[in-house]
Amino acid sequence: MHMTFYTYDYLHDSQSNWQYGRIAIISVLAVVFILFLIHYLRNRMDIKYKDLSIIVATILLLVLAVQYNDFSAIQSSSKQTGQITQTVKQVAKRLDVRPKTISVNSTNVNANLMVKTPQGFFRVDYNSAGTEFVLERVELDESSDIKVEGAQ
Repeated sequence: MHMTFYTYDYLHDSQSNWQYGRIAIISVLAVVFILFLIHYLRNRMDIKYKDLSIIVATILLLVLAVQYNDFSAIQSSSKQTGQITQTVKQVAKRLDVRPKTISVNSTNVNANLMVKTPQGFFRVDYNSAGTEFVLERVELDESSDIKVEGAQ
């Protein structure tokens, strides 16, 4: 049986790193658009800056549309990752270990959540409302292939 576990640092770092890249691209495109537009307004006879402004504005609008389209997916993903990191913190507190020593087998909260800790493996059983959980120690087969994503 193959299982992949994700460290607390992996979950925490994956929340927002790539979003900074999108913000940087949008910012650069906005600055380039403004510069071309200012240059065109100063020299109305130089049509190439008008055309470049239109091209950059179109690309900027396209990137903004993609960003807006992905916004709800990003928000949902961030919320789920935030929930799983909170679960890791709560498990660490209950077991009196540091969150960085814990790995989970999912990047979102689900019914089959397993936790790898220095004290062993645990299954997280949530109540019907999903607000509270209990930890149940489990034993895995020696033949289980455990892979851990992220530095530990």
